Amino acid sequence: MSRVDEILMMAKAVPPFPKVAHRVLAMLDDPSVKAADLAEIIQYDAAITANILKICNSALFGLHRKITSLDEALVVLGQDELKDVIITSSSAKFYKGTVGAGYDLGQGDLWKHSVACAVVARQLAPKIAGANPSAAFTSALLHDIGKRFMSSFVADELKRILVMVDVKKMSFVEAEQKVLGMTHAELGGMILEKWEFDPEMATAVRCHHDPDALEKGPLAATIALANAVVVSLGIGGGADGLATRLQGEGMKKFGIDAATIESCMADLLFELEKAQEVLNL
Repeated sequence: MSRVDEILMMAKAVPPFPKVAHRVLAMLDDPSVKAADLAEIIQYDAAITANILKICNSALFGLHRKITSLDEALVVLGQDELKDVIITSSSAKFYKGTVGAGYDLGQGDLWKHSVACAVVARQLAPKIAGANPSAAFTSALLHDIGKRFMSSFVADELKRILVMVDVKKMSFVEAEQKVLGMTHAELGGMILEKWEFDPEMATAVRCHHDPDALEKGPLAATIALANAVVVSLGIGGGADGLATRLQGEGMKKFGIDAATIESCMADLLFELEKAQEVLNL
């Protein structure tokens, strides 16, 4: 059995994405949806419920009283914040432990990188015509999910991959493709399809390392640029680090300047703290 066949077989066994999260996110597309209706669905997922209450009662929100009911928590959060908490808490279980070890990522590094990309993608989306900030946040949060499941395969072949990067001057994903027959980005796109996310989101994940990602639609461009920004900031780069074809040349095209990056960095601190609350880092 080839390496790619082993990876595809493993991909079939990837656990499903929480159905409650999918349903609530769909409901949140309706701005008139009521907190009571959301609570009726969310209550059936103990992990999401626990994280919503935990976030509301954390020091990050600085409330003077303890929130004990889901209905009250949903009112406190508001719809935009609720979307973030639901997708973040539903994704967190896939990032626990040293899930990126094969990419030379320590415990929590893959999660921090993913959250940072999500925050930056949401900040960049308004600058890219046609990019939806909510879809950008979710896609970026999951853009490296392929690493979580491909890590052991990369660990087995990391020396060969790094030799190709160093000697043959390939990007990390080019070397990954050459050695394993598939990249973590391609696997990530497959996983999002399996999880029944929007096809545009799966495409954005699949091509976030492509040299021509900026030409593959607004969402794909947003995720690729967000990843490039976060890697340049040194957050969770791991073994692939700066071994990517996409660097800063696309920034000017979309009017992304130093001030934009500084704004993203300011928002990052709060969001990373919130994500740590969810994952118990």
